[in-house]
Amino acid sequence: MSAPLRDDSLDTVTPGGDPAPLGARGDAEAGTAGETSPSLDRLDLSMRLLLLVLGAALLAYAAVAADVVNSGRMSEFDVDVATWVARSMPSWAEWLARPFTWLGGAVGCTAVVTGVTIWLLRRRARVEAALLVVVAVGIQILVFSAKAGYARARPDLGSAIRLPSSFSFPSGHAATGMAVFGLLGLLAATLARTRAERVAAICAGFAVGALVGASRVVLGVHYVTDVLAGAFLGLAWLVACLVVVRRVRR
Repeated sequence: MSAPLRDDSLDTVTPGGDPAPLGARGDAEAGTAGETSPSLDRLDLSMRLLLLVLGAALLAYAAVAADVVNSGRMSEFDVDVATWVARSMPSWAEWLARPFTWLGGAVGCTAVVTGVTIWLLRRRARVEAALLVVVAVGIQILVFSAKAGYARARPDLGSAIRLPSSFSFPSGHAATGMAVFGLLGLLAATLARTRAERVAAICAGFAVGALVGASRVVLGVHYVTDVLAGAFLGLAWLVACLVVVRRVRR
């Protein structure tokens, strides 16, 4: 009994029925598998959840700002923490804080945003690249405007680094850390394969943002309320941008 004849015309990856070159099929499959592009659509973020987080962040920011303006209890706590930091903060903690404060600064954040934006554009994730730039630039404008409005002086009880010349409230590092690195965590989550990896990526992004803000208290250049307000403002701006992108895509 003879074996069935093989139809070579079916073994093709090119139109017209011509036999594919040796190795072309494997190259095509490898290229398709490697073209994973970050897309926030994969997270399927609920609009209700986004609006809930946005509202909560804005209310929290308003509460902290009102306490600072009215010299409430949190402001008294600020002075106590700043005094302890100036007198008792161990030097190793200050050195651990320096890399994070650099990440949230102009040079560090610009380097990170530029590198990730180029990478996103090469992966053809143009919307995500534009979103990252808008989030990074927009939060700087918001913080600059808020600082000018509140005009709060920085703590002068002693700091590990030179005090910046800008005002203290809200913390630009905390706002930038929460907005930019929170978004980076979300983008990393879009490439994760499992739910656990997605949760870990998102938590890692916001954790880095929180550490950027905390580093400013450790170094003695911000009050606690400066950092809290900055974090809430950064989170609100990030979520607001996500809401706009979701509506535009729909």
